[in-house]
Amino acid sequence: MQSFYFYCLFFCSFISTSVVGQSLDYPSFRNISLGTNANTVHSFAQDSLGMLWLGSNNGLFNYDGYALQPLTGTKYPFQTFVYCIEMVDDKHFALGTGQGVLLYNYQLDRFDSFPSGGPSDVRSLLVVGNTLWIGSIAGLYCYDIKTHKLIDYTKSFPTNKGRPAVYALDKIDDSILIGTYNGLFELDAAHKEIIALTLPDYKKGSNQFVNSIFSIPEVSKTFIGTEYGLYLYDAKKHMLRKTPVLQNHPIKAMTSKDSNTLLVGTDDGLFTYQLNQQLVKRIKHDSRNRNSLANNIIWSIFKDRAGNIWLGTDFGFSLWSNRKVEKTLPIYQLTASNDGNRFYKIAKDRNGWYWLGGDNGLIRVHGLGDRNAESNWYRMDAGTYRLTHNRIRDIYQDRAGLVWIASDGGVDVFDAQTKQFKNLTIIDATGKRNAKWSYNMLEDGQGNLWIASYMGGIFVVNRNRLLEATGQVVANRNFSKEDGLLEDFANQIVDNGRGEILALFYNKGISSIDVATGKIRDLTDSAGHPLDRATFMLKDKQHTVWVGEHGELRRIAADGKNTLIRFDPVDKGEVTAMAEVNAYIWVATSAGVWQINKQSLKAELLRYGQRVSSMYYDTERDEVILGGVDEVVLLPAQKEEADVDRSKKIVLTAMYVNNERFGSYDYGLRYRNEITLAHDQNNLRLEFSDLDYGNHLGYRLAYSFKGKNETWIPMERGDNKVLLSNLNSGSYDLQLARVDIAGHVVSEIYTYSITIRYPWYATYWAKSLYVLIAGFLILWIVNFFRVRSTLKWERRERRKVQELTKMKMDFLTAVSHELKTPLSLILAPVSQMMRQTKNSDKKKQLDGVHRNALKISQLIQELMTFDQVEQQQMPLQGLLNSQIDLVDYCAQLIAEWQQVPEYSNIHIGFSTTVESVFIQTDVAKLGSIVNNLIANACKYNRPEGSVNLRLEVNGDDVKLIVRDTGIGIASEDFPYIFSKFYRSSLREVSEVQGTGVGLYLVKSYCEQLGWDIAITSDQNGTTATLYWKQDRINSKNPAAGTNTSSRKKLLIVEDNAELADFLRNTLQTNYDCSIVGDGSEALRLIDGHGFVPDIIITDAMMPNMGGIEMVKKLRQNTLTATIPIILLTAQSDELIRREWVAVGIDAYIAKPFDLDLLQMQLQQLLERKNKIVAQVRIDQISQPAEPVAVHSPDEKFLAKVTQLIEENMDDSEFSVQRLSELTDVAARQLYRKMKQLTGYTPVEYIRSIRIKKAALLLQQKKFTVAEVMYMVGFSNSSYFSKCFQSEFGMSPKVYMESYS
Repeated sequence: MQSFYFYCLFFCSFISTSVVGQSLDYPSFRNISLGTNANTVHSFAQDSLGMLWLGSNNGLFNYDGYALQPLTGTKYPFQTFVYCIEMVDDKHFALGTGQGVLLYNYQLDRFDSFPSGGPSDVRSLLVVGNTLWIGSIAGLYCYDIKTHKLIDYTKSFPTNKGRPAVYALDKIDDSILIGTYNGLFELDAAHKEIIALTLPDYKKGSNQFVNSIFSIPEVSKTFIGTEYGLYLYDAKKHMLRKTPVLQNHPIKAMTSKDSNTLLVGTDDGLFTYQLNQQLVKRIKHDSRNRNSLANNIIWSIFKDRAGNIWLGTDFGFSLWSNRKVEKTLPIYQLTASNDGNRFYKIAKDRNGWYWLGGDNGLIRVHGLGDRNAESNWYRMDAGTYRLTHNRIRDIYQDRAGLVWIASDGGVDVFDAQTKQFKNLTIIDATGKRNAKWSYNMLEDGQGNLWIASYMGGIFVVNRNRLLEATGQVVANRNFSKEDGLLEDFANQIVDNGRGEILALFYNKGISSIDVATGKIRDLTDSAGHPLDRATFMLKDKQHTVWVGEHGELRRIAADGKNTLIRFDPVDKGEVTAMAEVNAYIWVATSAGVWQINKQSLKAELLRYGQRVSSMYYDTERDEVILGGVDEVVLLPAQKEEADVDRSKKIVLTAMYVNNERFGSYDYGLRYRNEITLAHDQNNLRLEFSDLDYGNHLGYRLAYSFKGKNETWIPMERGDNKVLLSNLNSGSYDLQLARVDIAGHVVSEIYTYSITIRYPWYATYWAKSLYVLIAGFLILWIVNFFRVRSTLKWERRERRKVQELTKMKMDFLTAVSHELKTPLSLILAPVSQMMRQTKNSDKKKQLDGVHRNALKISQLIQELMTFDQVEQQQMPLQGLLNSQIDLVDYCAQLIAEWQQVPEYSNIHIGFSTTVESVFIQTDVAKLGSIVNNLIANACKYNRPEGSVNLRLEVNGDDVKLIVRDTGIGIASEDFPYIFSKFYRSSLREVSEVQGTGVGLYLVKSYCEQLGWDIAITSDQNGTTATLYWKQDRINSKNPAAGTNTSSRKKLLIVEDNAELADFLRNTLQTNYDCSIVGDGSEALRLIDGHGFVPDIIITDAMMPNMGGIEMVKKLRQNTLTATIPIILLTAQSDELIRREWVAVGIDAYIAKPFDLDLLQMQLQQLLERKNKIVAQVRIDQISQPAEPVAVHSPDEKFLAKVTQLIEENMDDSEFSVQRLSELTDVAARQLYRKMKQLTGYTPVEYIRSIRIKKAALLLQQKKFTVAEVMYMVGFSNSSYFSKCFQSEFGMSPKVYMESYS
């Protein structure tokens, strides 16, 4: 009996399956491809956010409803099969892969550790409490999630069943069903016992391959999917039986759509199994329908929390939405034809036939969506179903049920008996107008048909007369532009139900025709403007006329009141179709489909995109049919009540930084609300999703930046990307929400904080440093201008002091000059008498006279030198070398200092390492150096202190050391001790009188002599050390080595007869002397060949002709041009000295002079002359003669220019023009002159003098670089630094530091 029941049930199921298959209602799928790297989807899962995860033949992917993201950036080589995914806890997935079980933390996007030693090829997973059951090719394993222990159950299988390769697991009550390659098993978890279950009537000779197990708890049924059909498991009896359907199908996956519908995935498509009716429907891939199933091989089926069905196939995966969604019917599904058509009019007659008219004829079909529904296609080229014209404008069914069409071929009426159309010819009374191109038609209450035509106006003809006619039919009435219509072609006509016919002229306006009187008027809005934007009209059941315009809908009530509704303020697309759907008016534009509530006038977007050219509401199916290109779309008329889940989070699912994926592994991007990036990571592409896989129609994602003037920016339909380019450093609060077509937020607002870090130079620390630097810079600038002002004031004061000092020094210099000649007459005879006298007492007296006269001469010389240095007329005077015994000289100096009464309480001593040493040096400068050092040592000594002068000679090395026990030099004063006029601010120093010039002169003289000086000091005293290398002279008599075969002729030119006689008497033993009184007498004597001297001694200032003028004339004469000339003078001015050099003076000796020095100078000049004469003779013999260069007097001019520049050194305004005025030379001539003499232009020469002066000041290290810059006449620091760098190859600061 039971067997008979199943056979009957199977037969009924087969019959029902066959029948239902003929009338299959195609579901619509959304298909997603995995790309080129993967294609097969084996498993699905959904995490706590609602993100969909899927395992493929090439790893793990996630899908947010917009884009598919592969799992990248992992440390595992994850190109492996993922056969199953099981949720372990609220953070982890267990993945069954070809490499074993992997534990994936989906919140942090990383793999966590899983015990090693498990199976390698896992095909099924099942979580029961804290236990993870693992089914693999190697058998069954159990993993304790808390203790992390892994137990092998493979040996618990019956031994006679072969290798237990496990492919499916499911929990039934307290047992676990195990589907293997060799049958079905049941595990009693309490007793750990595995028993085999028999699959009845299984194909003989085949493995009992169990692919899937699925239970429906609501109906307490468990289904077993095998390679050869579907089985039902009885949990109480532990028995299986075949289902009456789906046999001989390889069952790969199962799930339930609801408690009565089982979805079964096979190798031959998807089957829906209605349990209560035992009905089966098959859904397969259709290559002609892009919304059909992706592929017929279905590996996995998954039902998400929203009830959506996900199908993993051999070619990507498909989404079957749980919501009522649109259905697309392509034209080939309606007609089984490959031809196309764009549908401009859709209608349905009383017999259930659908009429679809377009630009390629008319399609008549019975039952939309039925697979084998009857259909006829009427076209001009059809053999059976012919039409007058293919361009269908309107389809109209009159009150009697007749179907009329308006086309470009005129008016046709359909004969239901013959299934053919009859064409009717309609003309006006004149025969000049016809309804050849008919656009629209309707029937009024009197049984008349109104026909709107192109260029023929509007025709009115009785319906019955038209049907009975066999030829042309003359219309009862004809309305044209001449009668008041806007144009002769009306696109649409509507009966407003109040005795008026409204005629719409596309983008021209609307005319109203009174049916009774025939009067015509134009409709206007409330402001009196014509409705010249109208594109479509519709009259609803309440006789309200709705006029579609561009993005607007106008409601014209029965009382004529106008109301304008702006439903599409953004795109403003023209209205192409309208339909009344219950309490709404549906409006189609190029942007989408809207519905407007007839009462509230609230507009809502239902569908985006795809231009809709026609619309029809099917009340029986409660669906709206949209006509498009080569297809029609069926939309449910009733909108779902659940609009938007406001609490559904909008998730950041992917992020790209500078076009590179960011946060894909071990970052947890989806679970973060705050993101911090580096300053150069400022080009972002953010992808968001509300994880609403049904893609609710009418809503879009939008974003805005949180702030006072925040504006919501909607994303395009199907777009979830936010592009942020070139973000500045800072913090941004990005808000995400769902908005409707009007831009109103309809969900919760979710905020994501994005921080772009500042670069190091823009951080708060850096800015603080900048503030400090700016503060220091301001202080420096303030100090700079303060110092500049101070320097200017000091320069003014110094000029005043210099003027006063110059007046004093001029007087002292004049007196000193007059004293020099008498001193010469004292020193020279005294020196001679000292050598001639034998009396020791007289010699001692003469020695005292000589010593004091020398001291007076030295004081006069220092006075004149100080004046010259003070005026910056000369750096230092030239060297006058003579030979002295340094031991005797030092002993005499110490003896003189020991006799000074004011230093009687100080022990002054001298010590030496040698008895005698002769050196060649400038005795005056040596004396000045030693006296200054001893004077400082005495002045700044302590009472009962000591000063010691020590001479050390080691080979050629000579050291002269002055050591005292004085107060010492403070460390802060050391850098300035050699600076001119510098004196320490210490009280002990200021109490002692001084000028601050002594050590400056010491340093300067040492540099001239080529000596080094070093000073060290501490609290016990100061030590000054002079050291140099000297070629010693062993003979005390400088003339001992001189042998002349004959005396040289010496001409003495001196106006002072006493001095001239003294010189002749002194020198006549070695020279043939002749005396003249001035320069003119000397020239006459030489020109007359009375006395041609070998050497000349002359005074500078004499009556009639001075020494300088005489020298000039001598140098111009070829015979006298080479005679050595010594100048004896009391003058010591730098410019005069330059003039001496310019005219050709060979040497000069200042008055008073040392006679020994004069004799040595005479000898040296004569020897030098002899050497030059010998060399000239050799050159004349070996080389051809060359012209001799003539000395130019331009040196005087150059000296004057230099002096003027130095006098105006600190004047930054001193220019070439000013120099031209001071020299009384034209600017151009000055330029040529300077360029010829120096190679520099005047500007370059001025700059060179200033830079060299700056170098000298920087060497002193007394002034800052800025002060020196102003002292030498520069006002721009960068220009000063550039010029200095060009001259010396280093910056002023580096140059000053190099002299530390």
